[in-house]
Amino acid sequence: MARKSPIDIKELAKKGFTNEERFFRLLSEQNNYVDKETVKDFYMGLVRLITQELRTHGFIRLPHLGDFAMLKAKDRVAWAGQYQRLLTGKYLLKFFASEKWRDYFTGLERKSGIEGKLDPREKILGNTLDEYRVEGVE
Repeated sequence: MARKSPIDIKELAKKGFTNEERFFRLLSEQNNYVDKETVKDFYMGLVRLITQELRTHGFIRLPHLGDFAMLKAKDRVAWAGQYQRLLTGKYLLKFFASEKWRDYFTGLERKSGIEGKLDPREKILGNTLDEYRVEGVE
């Protein structure tokens, strides 16, 4: 039986959080309001670099974020009708977040006051995204 994700992507899309233009606008704001097309070109260059490194070496480190790695799953025995078969493992793309980044987000719940209320997991999983309106989306 398939596992249902606790995050409703369709609901986030309705609210505009999965909009590509929104992402590039926010990235432009972080880079001193550089032209959105310039930011988009830089970002797509980063995506091409990550793809090339994963194809060549199977690993790439993104400083301050974590590591992407191509890992092979273990072979396993499974039932195929009344017979057991050996299923060979497939290659999987995994992301391992850096310790500092992971510790930052897991430590948000321990903070008091307004900073503790800004825990993004509560916004997404608790369905309280209505408080945070996205520009240009009704």
